[in-house]
Amino acid sequence: MGCRRTGGCLLALFLIGCGGDATTASGPALPPRPEVQTCLPDVTDGMPALLSDSGCFSDLKSLEPGPDLIPYEVNSALWTDGAFKPRFMVVPNPERIKITMNGSWQFPNGSVLIKVFGLELIAGDPGSRRAVETRFMVRNEGRWEYYTYQWNDEGDEAELLDQRKTVEYTIQGPAGPEVLEYLFPQHDDCVTCHFQPHDEVLGPKTSQLNRTGSYDGVVANQLDAMFEIDLLTKVFGSSDEINAGDEPKMANPQIGQGSLEDQARAYLDANCGHCHRPNAYASSADHGLDLRYEVSLEDSGLCDAMRYFPEWAGTPRVSPGDPQGSGILQRFV
Repeated sequence: MGCRRTGGCLLALFLIGCGGDATTASGPALPPRPEVQTCLPDVTDGMPALLSDSGCFSDLKSLEPGPDLIPYEVNSALWTDGAFKPRFMVVPNPERIKITMNGSWQFPNGSVLIKVFGLELIAGDPGSRRAVETRFMVRNEGRWEYYTYQWNDEGDEAELLDQRKTVEYTIQGPAGPEVLEYLFPQHDDCVTCHFQPHDEVLGPKTSQLNRTGSYDGVVANQLDAMFEIDLLTKVFGSSDEINAGDEPKMANPQIGQGSLEDQARAYLDANCGHCHRPNAYASSADHGLDLRYEVSLEDSGLCDAMRYFPEWAGTPRVSPGDPQGSGILQRFV
């Protein structure tokens, strides 16, 4: 399978694993954005019933992305049943993403965010990876709309779902087969985390995307690569200039990057901070927790006592050096 700068190598690695020297290629990391948007250019009549009709992938079987899909990765990923999750975005040319003072990203109408969820059906065997779900966020008339597709067993087509459903997948693990109950969400599930009053997205933000990516062998920082194709602009300050070295960067707990505190805060941001923040589903005004990475430890509420759990009443959320006496850690157990 050939690898393209718009994400082919990422998808090849996801599907079958691909090797190669990531330092042999040279040149721009990303090609210029095409003038014509092929991925969901018009959602006035709703989403297509089949993923193959979306125009987002050049080849569905191999998940070869279309010409206007831009791949990206995040520093701290949301945990989803151990799934592999290639990510893409589409931003209509010549529109740009606006970066706000707090590092959140505002996307123009017509933008599309795509996340493919895949499972390794034989633990430790990359060749057993298969796509099971593809989720879409579509920016339309000033708001985000949410859709999900379920892949068939052959891995060559996915169908739009109109309601929540649970499907069982059998994973061959070291101790034998295990049954995973995989939840396909519906719209109401999506807005629980993507809280409607917030005009921002969860993953794509400066601190999460400030990392290197490999674009068909060209290694570059994602922010720099996106700025080079005129994809990003700031809505604050006197200059639009973006230099990754000067921008905030979230730790990557999956590879042990950053201090232990930074890794823990990054994990909490990605997995809990979308609800535990001001004016969200579990608002910090009510629960006393603000788990966004950029909030100081002192202001996060992590050092306060637990609330709403009678069995943990008065227990510190985090007690230094005492994991058994740390309420939040015990909630994870």
